[in-house]
Amino acid sequence: MANTTRNDWSIGFFEGAIPQIPLTTLNSVISVCALAHTLYPEKRHHRAGDSDSFSGNDAVVSRRHVAISVGLINVLFCPFGGMPNCHGAGGLAGQHRFGARCGSSVVFLGLVKIVLAVLFGRSTLTLLDAMPTSVLGVMLAIAGVELSTTGLTSVANYKKGHLRVNTVITIVTAGVIVSFGKSHYGALAGWITYMVYGVGADDFVAWLKARHFWSGSKSTLVEKPSKSQNSHGTSLEDKIESNHGDKKVAEVVIMMGEK
Repeated sequence: MANTTRNDWSIGFFEGAIPQIPLTTLNSVISVCALAHTLYPEKRHHRAGDSDSFSGNDAVVSRRHVAISVGLINVLFCPFGGMPNCHGAGGLAGQHRFGARCGSSVVFLGLVKIVLAVLFGRSTLTLLDAMPTSVLGVMLAIAGVELSTTGLTSVANYKKGHLRVNTVITIVTAGVIVSFGKSHYGALAGWITYMVYGVGADDFVAWLKARHFWSGSKSTLVEKPSKSQNSHGTSLEDKIESNHGDKKVAEVVIMMGEK
């Protein structure tokens, strides 16, 4: 640190920290939650009182919890010399494909790493360096196939209009990243495309309304009182499901509130 110059700080901030923000947000938070949602549908939270339906906030793990986890890992361990760490969709896909599909498998992996680090120290690096790169290549290929097939399965379930919009956003994002070699440029271009070409503007307005930054309030969108609730026992969820437009608005508000 004594030999670190102002130019080093500038390079690290603009070429390291800034590009890492969208990369970590997308790959380590949003993609992980979306992949877990797809790979483990049986672990989605059922809506209370209905075993066949799911609520608008039924993710296996929330983006907020994953983001807090990534932040705590780096805040607690980096000051002691630890390397920056994060979750990753590729790691989750690989573990799922190779059979590690429960919490105990991750605990076992952590214990093995602790034992190797404490008992063998730097000599563990020699063992890891001896592993053939071809084996690592096969493992990465399997993880990539798992990610791609899961993505294609999800895309196949999209409606025609949504598929077109999402395809355009994906192409723009990937094209900018490949052209400029900057992940944050691609994330910014994809976000602008989503706001202009997609439904990002509507989602943003709904999020503002849910946070009381717009005319109206969250209660007017989600907590509409049911006049027949006392006489006929109609619940709020039944009220929303009976009106398709209100249901879509409520789902958007719940999802944006989770973000």
